[in-house]
Amino acid sequence: MLREMLAANLFQWMLIFARVGSGIMFLPGFNSAMVSARVRLLFALLLSFVLMPVLAPKLPAPPATPIGLFLILGGEIAFGIFIGLVVQALVSALDFGGSAIGYATGLTNMFTYDPITEQQNALITGFLNLVAMTLIFATNTHHLMLRALVDSYAILTPGQPLPTDDLAMTLVRSLSSASMMGMRLAAPLLVFSVTLNTGLALLNRLVPNMQVFFVGLPLQILGGLTILMICLPAILMLFINQLGDGLGSFLNFG
Repeated sequence: MLREMLAANLFQWMLIFARVGSGIMFLPGFNSAMVSARVRLLFALLLSFVLMPVLAPKLPAPPATPIGLFLILGGEIAFGIFIGLVVQALVSALDFGGSAIGYATGLTNMFTYDPITEQQNALITGFLNLVAMTLIFATNTHHLMLRALVDSYAILTPGQPLPTDDLAMTLVRSLSSASMMGMRLAAPLLVFSVTLNTGLALLNRLVPNMQVFFVGLPLQILGGLTILMICLPAILMLFINQLGDGLGSFLNFG
């Protein structure tokens, strides 16, 4: 009897860890190279252990064959990765917005190392990613990501086949929403860019001998950074609200 109870508890722990652990490995902030893989693994194991009493009634009985066990674990890992990708798609609004802001301010060709995406990135995009990720943890928005993993058991219980069509549609909708949100984040800078370039074009027509490029580029950089400094709090709050709404909409909680 004791051996059967231990085997059932170990199976439940493994099943929860398969979804929660794979999701944590892909959630923004948790998947950064600045966070040690051992720390992420230990956190996922402890979180799975804490969630066992809550999620145990929703878990199926242990399968009779090893093939059934691998199929259930594979489905849980795939769904956990999907949740992490959905959150990453929502956060990618900063990449769209940062690229648009870089074009608007004339800083597109200025690159720096982005510790969040772990690659060379445009200066404005890297700055927005770093500040937004700090704000996510400062405002406890990362709790929503973890809650999304827990509440996902109400959408797809372990052992059920993956609704691949619905998952693909959800991911596409997340990317579409992120691209639209990126344009909304960059809207003040885009209006400034259009206005400035229109004025420079008129100035070039009125004074053909003037080197408009040398006059306009410093104005574009200075004006763009000034507007970004003024609008940055509103941009970040809009992003945080959109992230929370996106998690609630796609993962069915809130």
